[in-house]
Amino acid sequence: MAKEYVVVGRFQNVDDTAKAIRLVRGQDREDFNLYTPFPNHDLEEVAFEGRVRSPVRRWTLLGGMTGCLGAFLMTIWMSMDYPIRTSAKTVISIPAFVIIAFECTILLGALFTLVGLLHHSRIPNFFSSPGFRGDFTKDEFGLAVRVSKDEADKLKAEFEQCGAKQVEVQYVR
Repeated sequence: MAKEYVVVGRFQNVDDTAKAIRLVRGQDREDFNLYTPFPNHDLEEVAFEGRVRSPVRRWTLLGGMTGCLGAFLMTIWMSMDYPIRTSAKTVISIPAFVIIAFECTILLGALFTLVGLLHHSRIPNFFSSPGFRGDFTKDEFGLAVRVSKDEADKLKAEFEQCGAKQVEVQYVR
């Protein structure tokens, strides 16, 4: 059945929000959004418990490896194309290329990290989230869960039992 409703719970404190998240996670629901007015590590631990770590670190590794390999290939290619022979030294002198490789590793690692962060954070977000309310950035905690029509009323009652200040059920396409 299609999940075409969003149940949005507004909470005043962290403990009630954490209780609602545990309830949602206990029902094996993974399609929920948590909104907080400030970063809270307790809520993050409850919401993301058992999930895999951020894939942004792979972007950093890919960027670093690309930068290092690309820098070595570029400098070796330039040395072969325009050789400067001095006192019987080899044309390809790896120790001289390490500085360029290090700088390119750091540069591309940072740029790839930025791209990965923007990609996985969905920034810029061109589509508004159906459960977001403006008060979630000021003084309230919010939990928006996508459910089917049959589950919407049941989840609304469970949010109210968890201590929600207000619970809304919104139809989304």
